[in-house]
Amino acid sequence: MFRAFLAASLLAASPAAAVTNLIINGSFEAAGAPGVNSFHGWSKRNTPAGGGSNTPASVIGYNSGASYPNGAFGEAVAPDNAISASPDAVGNFGAYFVGDQSVNETLFQLTRLTPGNYRVGFSFYLPANGLANPNNASLQVTILGIPVAFTNITAQSTGRNWFYASGVGQIVRTGFYETALVYNSNGSPAKDIVIDRAFAIFTTDPADVVIPPSPLGVPEPASWLMLISGFGLVGAALRRRRVAAV
Repeated sequence: MFRAFLAASLLAASPAAAVTNLIINGSFEAAGAPGVNSFHGWSKRNTPAGGGSNTPASVIGYNSGASYPNGAFGEAVAPDNAISASPDAVGNFGAYFVGDQSVNETLFQLTRLTPGNYRVGFSFYLPANGLANPNNASLQVTILGIPVAFTNITAQSTGRNWFYASGVGQIVRTGFYETALVYNSNGSPAKDIVIDRAFAIFTTDPADVVIPPSPLGVPEPASWLMLISGFGLVGAALRRRRVAAV
């Protein structure tokens, strides 16, 4: 009943104010065939080399019995049906993290954020074949490396259902911030996870963490104008000083 009420509340609120997902391709839709090279809008870091079972993240299709990298090793994954704050519709694909010894395996992109609070999150699904593996894993959403939303995958986790994780980060200065999905696994074989509808949206909800100013900050147009004007004034002053000296 609570899930139904929450879903109705989200639907009722949506016409009043359009919500924009600041994450590009948070639903991991592939223009062509799925696979390890189908992460459009995302960059990669600390990607496993692919030797043995330590395989890199891949885009997989829903309801597919295909083997890796186009599917979850033959286990069909149902489309995302989690109640989520993401404004994105459910598509045909998800991101499958499956490396057995991944250390901060990361998908990331730069997102321009202005001061305020932002809710970030994702939907996640644990395949049964991965959940049966003995070694734990985790996945988190970070802003500038600071975890804002996360899930730990252990023997007590529930498989073959979609769930939702989110958190709120406070931005104190306008700039370009790296938002990232970071996966870690702890041995071979490890538990794996399917991700969908990753998002970042503005919110008035209280912050869970405060994000320090971005080192990738880009000056606003007004700031550029002030800088250029300042350089002009300095140049004019130097010219006057040269004329006076002559």
